[in-house]
Amino acid sequence: MRFISAFFIAFLVHAMAASASPDVDFVDGSPEIDAVVEACLESEGVSLLTEFDTICYNSAIFPEQFLQLNDFDPAKQIVITSPGGNVATARLMSRILDTRGEPAIIAGQCMSACAMVILPGLDSVYIHRSAHIAVHGITIMDYRRWWGWLKGGAEPAPMNLMMAQLGYDFGFILHNSGLEHMEEHLEGQDVDFEYIASISDEMLIAAEAYECRVDPKDYWGMLDADHLRTFLSDRIRGMEAFAQNWEDPNNTVYKDVTVPISSKTYIFEKDHEDAGCEGA
Repeated sequence: MRFISAFFIAFLVHAMAASASPDVDFVDGSPEIDAVVEACLESEGVSLLTEFDTICYNSAIFPEQFLQLNDFDPAKQIVITSPGGNVATARLMSRILDTRGEPAIIAGQCMSACAMVILPGLDSVYIHRSAHIAVHGITIMDYRRWWGWLKGGAEPAPMNLMMAQLGYDFGFILHNSGLEHMEEHLEGQDVDFEYIASISDEMLIAAEAYECRVDPKDYWGMLDADHLRTFLSDRIRGMEAFAQNWEDPNNTVYKDVTVPISSKTYIFEKDHEDAGCEGA
């Protein structure tokens, strides 16, 4: 009965997302912005596009890369494209971006820590139509639910609970490691924690309705324009019509290597297969 109820809720979420258009006004792109985005997406690493007086950050978020930002003089803007990285590391990069102060353009993939830390930390951001913005992991999950997630809802034994309370369940520590960083970071950036919590809840509903489960960290949730406007409205200086959900024609980046389980939640094929979900 629980499965049917969760499935029905997920179906309604999917239907509403598919039928409703975001309550935002998209802007038309410009040849100038397209040119700088194209140049950045064709580059690798962290570089200065001298022709456009623009820093291009097309890289994962690791110290070796983000510290290169300090080597550049102030520029007109910075284009950020990233598959993500460690949340704690991303917070350090966010501080560097705060200090630099250049307006940013999000283009191409902005995944994981890029969407969870870098994007909500920007003071002035433009969203290009090439953007694919997604967070990963059902972060809002207590120990009991996390422990039983891949065990058919089994309850942890008293010894498991005691170990967790003492901080010795390292699997849960790893799962939960980014949560405190996220709370502190969003509070410091004056962004409501619902920016992450609401997406985590959407992923949880979709995951509970799906007939096969993967590790909680392996779910991905797309952020749409309505979500960004709700939580980051005063920081967004322009937004083109980027991918809003899995079926959106603009969603081309990961469509061939992911399995959708709702309009905005998906699992990478490898994680899907590794969990034995091929026939799901």
